[in-house]
Formats: sequence, structure tokens, C-alpha cells
Amino acid sequence: MSHTPRWDLGSYFPTFDGPEYRAHLATLQADLDRLNTLAEALAPVSQGTLDAWVEFLLLDEAVLADYSHMASYLGCLTAADSLNEAYKQAQAGFARFGAAYKKVFAPVLDALRTTPDDMLQALIARPELDGAAHFIRQLKEEAGRTMAPELERLAADLAVDGISAWGRLYNEVSGRLTFRMPGQDAPVPMAQKRSLLEDPDPQIRKQALEQSNQAWEEVAHVVAASLNAIAGTRLTLNRRRGIESIIDVALFDAGMEQRDLDAMWQAVEEHLHLPWDWMRRKARCLGREQLGFQDLLAPIPQAESRMYEWDDAVGTMLGAFDRGYPALAGFCRQMLAAQRVEAEKRPGKRPGAFCTTSLRSRESRVFMTFGGRHGDVQTLAHELGHAFHGHTLAQTRPLASMYPMTLAETASTFAERLLQDAILADPAAPAGQKLGILASRCDDAAIFLCDIRMRYLFEKAFYDERAAGEVPVSRLADLMLAAQNQAFADTLAPAERDPLFWASKLHFYITGVSFYNFPYTFGYLLSLILCERGRAKGAAFYAEYEAFLRDTGSGKAAAVVRRTLGDDIGQPAFWAEAMTAIARDLEEMRRLLAAMEA
Repeated sequence: MSHTPRWDLGSYFPTFDGPEYRAHLATLQADLDRLNTLAEALAPVSQGTLDAWVEFLLLDEAVLADYSHMASYLGCLTAADSLNEAYKQAQAGFARFGAAYKKVFAPVLDALRTTPDDMLQALIARPELDGAAHFIRQLKEEAGRTMAPELERLAADLAVDGISAWGRLYNEVSGRLTFRMPGQDAPVPMAQKRSLLEDPDPQIRKQALEQSNQAWEEVAHVVAASLNAIAGTRLTLNRRRGIESIIDVALFDAGMEQRDLDAMWQAVEEHLHLPWDWMRRKARCLGREQLGFQDLLAPIPQAESRMYEWDDAVGTMLGAFDRGYPALAGFCRQMLAAQRVEAEKRPGKRPGAFCTTSLRSRESRVFMTFGGRHGDVQTLAHELGHAFHGHTLAQTRPLASMYPMTLAETASTFAERLLQDAILADPAAPAGQKLGILASRCDDAAIFLCDIRMRYLFEKAFYDERAAGEVPVSRLADLMLAAQNQAFADTLAPAERDPLFWASKLHFYITGVSFYNFPYTFGYLLSLILCERGRAKGAAFYAEYEAFLRDTGSGKAAAVVRRTLGDDIGQPAFWAEAMTAIARDLEEMRRLLAAMEA
């Protein structure tokens, strides 16, 4: 295999724990102390306090940029060398800094709660804060749903040994959990379950789900206690903060309104026949009448996946971008030349892939492990798409560079589909490879329209019942099966569903955010819409697309889409546009399968 690159982190700091690193931490701590002093002295915004508010916000912006720089650096170090105790210790220590940073805002939100709208507008109008309007308005909106500062501080302190501890308990239990696979002497870590569910052998997939669920059954009472405690804490705090619905916080974090969510789900429900058609066809490809839950990620036997050398993979990706989006190709060449991609396969690296960006240097780094499969080439394109998003925001102030999860996957999916489209259009590409790409796209439709919807339906039903008291293990299983019935209809065999998905899915136990599901569907559909616009308009679309990316941190999702694309995400018709791409992929899949079977 040709040489795969290691990244160079020297532009963060010349050395870990060196003079520059320590000076950065010292400056950050001093600025945080100063920020806390300024926050404690803030009164509601008035003509007499405008200067104090400007001073606080500008210092906060500097702290934010320096904080992201260190967080990005430590994230890179621990990912590339996950066994390094010094790196892990440094990251754990820095996490305490993050908790202290969050607590600074308790008096800030309290002062904003009674700030009149005209004075808020006067603050926004200050020239030093040009471009920060959305950030300030978000603080004001959050202020309307907070407790008194002393209660917010108490909640933050109690969270360490309360809700956060329940999340850590789940991580500890799941991290130690193993299961037995027939014919294997050694126990299988739960982290390997997903790869087994992608195995071509149907027996291995079935055994992986059954055996892993047996392990989850043994700890179901423990993780159920964790889930109930996390949810109960949220409901109690929401009641104290005057928040009526559990979904309201998730919508705020996602930059959405209820009408936007309702419109999206309406469009999904009106087009569920598309993923359901695919799942029935996939069952036939696998020689089954109905899929089992374990088959959702299974490859179809007709698909092929070629192997790549690194240079060949990069050439394939850059060639696709050169033809489809030259500016993206040029940026990717810069990233590779500057050694900002970590792709080497070696022991000690953590699994997965990510892109991280420093708001101080405005540089991005891409992390992955390249194994030579086509999926690795797609991962490279996907993560470089994230980096391109950060690149478009390089001239935007840090307070306007933070975008919600709903808008985070647009550039990455756009880049990935450019690569896929180039291969699908290549007459020299094998039919089996094209079939594999189309099957992956159709699987995505099933995941984002059915699987993610199932998670949302379960979580909504769970919180409705949790408001009246704790929900026992048996009832959690009932709620999960009901959600699967609603999301998948008759495409899954009744005896091969997953009643323990509520236990095995980490997303339900993330303590920092609830409903870690619907933003995925939002981002997926929005990305497809952008890809469809690019497909129709060609190069003329890129200016509009980059304006969208630059605006993602400057408003709620609806405002960003309205300003840059001219559309209303509160209308189901907007979301229905994405279904055109799904239907086209499904039709092309039918055509290719028919040709191969002829």
C-alpha cells in the first residue's frame, strides 16, 4: 500500500506540554478568571452597562477561540495515541476547565432575563459586535428558561455526581460488556457488535444480535435505572426552568422550531414507501421474505467493493472534485500538502473518524484510519467536506462560527455524494461497485427515514411515560417494539426485531443533549436537497452553497435556509424535494439489479 499520511500538529504547539502549551493554558485560565469577574458584575443591559457587556462578550469570544484551540489539539493527541496516559490526563484536566467555563454564564443569563428588547437591540447594534447578533439572541432566549444563578450553579455542581454520573455508569457498564459468539473461545467486546452486523454471513449477523442482547438482558435493570435517572433529572430541571415540553430544549439546541420538525416528519411519513420498498427488495437480495433487525446494515451479495492504495484513493477523490467542484478539490490538495490528514493504520489509534477545527488558528485536522476499502475513500471525502465547511467560515468571527448539529452534515454529505456521483457516472466502473454505492445510499434512506424515526418515536413515548414515574424494563421493551412497528411496518420479521435497542444505543444515555436523533434526519434531507440543487444548477450553485455554509453559525436553521436558499423549512414541500434523490437511487438500483440478473 502506498504511504498513508500522519498529520503534523506543530502549528497548534511545537511540543506537548512545552512552553507555548503551558503559556496558552495559563492565559486561558487568567482570561477565564477575568471573564468570571466580569460576569458576576453584569447588570441587565442598559445605556449605562453597554460597555461592560461589550467587554464581557469580546473576552468571551477570545476565551472561546483559545478554548477550542486547546480542545482540538488534545482531541487530536488522544485520538492518534489513545494509550498515552499523559495525553489522557491532560484531556481529563481540561474537561474541568470546560465545566468551569459553562458555570460563568449563570449570572449572565440572569441579567439577560430582565433585559428589555430595545436594550438588547442596542447591544447587538454595537459595531464591535457586528456579526454576533445570533449568538446574543440565543443567550437571551436561553435566559428565559433558566433558574436563579445560585440554583443553576447548584444544578451544575450536582450534575457531576448526578445526571453525569448516571451517564458515566452507562459508559462503564457498556464498555465492560462482552458477549459470546458460537465457535469463538474469547468473549467479544460490545464495541465489535456493529462490525459483526455488517458481516456478509447471515448466521453471524443473527448470532451477533441474539448473543449481544443476552448480555444486555443481564444488565438491563442497571441501564434502565440510568435511563430513568437521566430522564427524571431533565424533567425536574425543565419544570423548575419553566420549560413545558422535553422536546423544546432539543429544538433550541438544533436551531429549529416545532413547525420545522412537524413539516420534516410529515414529509418523511408521506414517503416511507421509498425506504420500505428498498427494504423489501433488499430482503429478496438476501434470500429472505423479510429482513431481521440484524440485516439493516448487511451488504447485498451482488455488490462489490474494490480495494485502493492511498494514492489511488486520493486520486479518485480529487478527480471527482475536479470535475464537480474545483474549489473543493483545491482545498483538499492544500489540506493534504499541509499534512493535516491523519490516515495511517497503526496500533493505539482510537476507532472512527472526525474533523476538528480550531477557532483560533482556523485550521482543521482530519482523523481516520485508511484500510483501503471504498468506504474509507468515502470517509476521507466526508471528513474533508467538514474541513471545507470550516474553511468557508475562516473569515467569520468565532461567535458566528458555531453551527447546530442540524446544519453540521451538509458539506460532508455534499462532498461524499460528489465522489459517489463521479463513480456512478464512470462507464469504466464495474457494475458491482456501482451497485454497492447505490445499496449504501438506499441503506442510508432506511436508516435516516425509518431507524432514526424509530429512535425519536421511542424517546418521545418514553418521556411521556417517565413524567408519571419510572418506566420498568418490560415497558421499555414494549415502547421500543411499538416504535419499530410504526417506523418499519411489515418490512421487519416480527420475531427478529430488537426489543433491547433502548439499552444498547448510546445516544439515549448522552447526558448533554436529549433527542440525539431527529437532527440526523434533518441534516440528511437538507444535504440531499443541496445536492439536488447542485446537480440541477452545476457550477452556478457554488456561490449560493458557500453563502449557505458561511451563514450556518449566524441564525436558526430556518433563517439560514431562508436567507441563502430562499426556502421555508416549515413546509413539507421543501423536505419532499429530497425524496427525488432517494427515488432516483432506488430506480437505478432496480435497473442495475435487473441488468445483472438478465
